[in-house]
Amino acid sequence: MDIRKHTPLNLGLYAALLILNIIGEVNGARWLVYLTKPLLMGLLGSWFFFNSRRVGDRFTLLVQAGLFFSLLGDVALMFQHIDEFNFLLGLSAFFIAQLCYALAFAQNLSESASGRGLMMGALLAVLVAAYGAFFALEILPRVDQALQPAVLIYAIAICTMGMLAALRYGRTYRESFWLVLIGAAFFITSDSLLAINRFARPLDHAPWSVMVTYGIGQVLIAAGALWHVLNPEEIRRKAALST
Repeated sequence: MDIRKHTPLNLGLYAALLILNIIGEVNGARWLVYLTKPLLMGLLGSWFFFNSRRVGDRFTLLVQAGLFFSLLGDVALMFQHIDEFNFLLGLSAFFIAQLCYALAFAQNLSESASGRGLMMGALLAVLVAAYGAFFALEILPRVDQALQPAVLIYAIAICTMGMLAALRYGRTYRESFWLVLIGAAFFITSDSLLAINRFARPLDHAPWSVMVTYGIGQVLIAAGALWHVLNPEEIRRKAALST
């Protein structure tokens, strides 16, 4: 058994790290946050890499890059209380992560010539865009003018990621589609809670709710991406194309 690829073991450790991180956040145990937060994306990225490396296509590389830049974003945001500039560094890292995920989902779309589910995918994408526009109009007036462009650009990036996840409907395997879309929804929810807590009003539940939604979102996106590339039908399709 290769423990690096073992899903129950790795996702069990991931859940344990997430719980420990939340305990640290809620109780103000900064040392526990420093210990567990970088390990979250490090472990998830390792599990994803060792399960997907035999595929090694553009889609998996982009998802891997998204996990890596998420790790950098986590590290930067851990130190935002020391210097406000670290918040911008974290926002920039997550912006790149969202672009990587968006490009990965666009890669799925470009590989499928099927028009199945186009209307449903478009409807779901419109719902994501509508939520993003509504939330941006509500939160941007509360953001410092100097930060408004960065926050707006990031909001566009994460909504684009969500919209492209929605447009995968009918272009990938059902399980992969729903895992990725629900993961994107959790990721968007996490960032929405973070923005409300930082710019609008303090949320008593923010120390745990932001991390719970973020942790669930990331693992669902990674699992959904793996479901796509490791599906036997997908492996056979790629083998046929390479011959």
